[in-house]
Amino acid sequence: MQQAIGGKVLLNIQTRSVEASVQASELLGRAVIVGVMAKDYPKLEDGVHYIETLHQHHVQVSAGLGDGSADQWEHALQLALQTHPLHLNQIFPAAALSHYALRSKGAQTMVNAMVRPTGQPGIVDIGTGPLSQRIGRGHAAIENVLAIMKEMGVQSIKFFPIEGNTKLDEVRAVAEAVAREGMMIEPTGGITPDNVAEIVQVCLDAGVSYIMPHLYGSLKNPETGDLDIQKLTAAYHRVLALFEE
Repeated sequence: MQQAIGGKVLLNIQTRSVEASVQASELLGRAVIVGVMAKDYPKLEDGVHYIETLHQHHVQVSAGLGDGSADQWEHALQLALQTHPLHLNQIFPAAALSHYALRSKGAQTMVNAMVRPTGQPGIVDIGTGPLSQRIGRGHAAIENVLAIMKEMGVQSIKFFPIEGNTKLDEVRAVAEAVAREGMMIEPTGGITPDNVAEIVQVCLDAGVSYIMPHLYGSLKNPETGDLDIQKLTAAYHRVLALFEE
């Protein structure tokens, strides 16, 4: 994380091409990581080939589910097992398994555990799996959740969907708990170049050492469907400004 923005912030983005991924990487270096969604690659070998191509161009990769799709958890893990990306997005119920499986293969991939807001600050929903999300109300205090994650060996929590800056009280409560445990937070959902700095500032004020906001659809060029490099540049400079004041 030394080359992250301010030594603390890594932007997780999505592109639609190798060219756009390389452009983002050349612009921000190790301060950016490109998400590759399992949902976009029904054939495992296609996703593996794409990630390997990105790696050949020295692009940091985050293997993901695709809109938090719980049924993609195993597919995303298989992508990670075959390519050893820097980062893997995972549902809470499969995070421990994923961490263990990757370590057993010698991969140092960072695995997160996805939880959802509940509308109550300090309480999150860990029922993000294909079965548990149907039942609902997998509610638990964030302190308990982070303790379980540390027991699992998982050091990063993905908080999704935060709906931009509409759930800052909940983001703040999670961030404060994350800071006490020395872990990473990944706020996700509705984050744009216009609100990313506000969300990151909440996490910084809480004392979090490492933050990975996910900016996906908001960075898309509507004409090409691919990354709009100007929007990424704007997001980067707004976050960077937090460390220059």
